[in-house]
Amino acid sequence: MKSSIRKSFLLDILFCSALAVAFTDVVLEQTWTYELKSIETFSSDLDKLRFGEFKVERISRGVYAGSGSFTINADIVEGDSHMIEFHAYRSENGKDYKPIPLKTPRQHLYEYFNTFYKEYAMNSLKNCSNMPAFEGKFVPPLEKKTYVLEKCQFDQSAFPQHMQEGFYKVDMAGSGEVEWHFIFVVEIENI
Repeated sequence: MKSSIRKSFLLDILFCSALAVAFTDVVLEQTWTYELKSIETFSSDLDKLRFGEFKVERISRGVYAGSGSFTINADIVEGDSHMIEFHAYRSENGKDYKPIPLKTPRQHLYEYFNTFYKEYAMNSLKNCSNMPAFEGKFVPPLEKKTYVLEKCQFDQSAFPQHMQEGFYKVDMAGSGEVEWHFIFVVEIENI
């Protein structure tokens, strides 16, 4: 009896190992695409943070990008009050948005740089902007200067393979010395 259980167990392990090897070379592709619809910005203190005009540009058929700038008028240092958080909303028709559980907790700007920004945004922004690009951890400060984005398209490979169709609004909100919002709307379509 023990021998047959051992053989069955070994066969299960071999089968699972074979499946793991077989699926190692499978590349899971996105089942959706997006179109950037709009970008809105707000700053409560233009002397500390000023957004330039942000616009959506059509690069080619079905390919859209965002361009714009923002100016930070003082270095952002470790331990200050600059916090950031994300909230996402979804709508089937682009009008009646409802909150969805896709969000990040309020955190210091440097925590955001070392987590969400590094994982989801940095690779897309490093070739179309002068936003920070780094290996390891972000080294403060975030310098006082104008940051420019030129025809930035976001790589969706780090995002979920499947997304429900509809309109998504993401509000990146900052607080501390200045309250600000960077809100963008995308339309997701299945392919």
